[in-house]
Amino acid sequence: MKIKFLLAILFVVGLGFTSMAQGISVGPRVGATFAKVKFSSDEGSMEFKNTTGFQVGAVVNYNINEMFSIQPELLLVQKGFKVGDNDEDGSMSVKYNYLEVPILAKVSFGTEAFRGFATAGPTLGYLTGGKYIYEFDGEKETEDIEFEDEDRRFEAGMSIGVGAAYKVGAGELNLDVRYGFGLTSLNDSDADADEATAKNRVFGVSLAYIFSL
Repeated sequence: MKIKFLLAILFVVGLGFTSMAQGISVGPRVGATFAKVKFSSDEGSMEFKNTTGFQVGAVVNYNINEMFSIQPELLLVQKGFKVGDNDEDGSMSVKYNYLEVPILAKVSFGTEAFRGFATAGPTLGYLTGGKYIYEFDGEKETEDIEFEDEDRRFEAGMSIGVGAAYKVGAGELNLDVRYGFGLTSLNDSDADADEATAKNRVFGVSLAYIFSL
């Protein structure tokens, strides 16, 4: 049901801006993520180590004018964190798979052949699944995450980024560098100020090839 809700948001956003847009561009996106989780409580905060993952999905860009556009996306994004160093004590990585909808404002500057840009906006995500990955003494084991009632699978967050666009053939090759941070906790404890919260932090690098319809 929540996945359908995210898809509906992307559709409504698209309808809302179609009438304003002077041009519509679409394309695929693929890239890497470097994610961790920030844990906070009354006693302080701590961040575990980064774990690498992937992102893949589709982009729709609605041009309002030469500088400003709105860019909703539909992405599968891998988040998580890592504990340990793969030494004699071993390590554990947690991989979260999110279906995510960023809705970004985009400001561009430059020429038709080469442009820089900055993006910022909210993100809505749904945790579809994940894995625990244990490594010890050269051996690796994986285990699917089983969600509990206190786990919050819906996430609201923010994304900020910069990038560059190069004219390649009929479209543009976009290089994006972004930082995303969750505003909601991975559990329901952020409703109680006395309990710890756990929030995603993700640095991402990706390429998108966007072409006009």
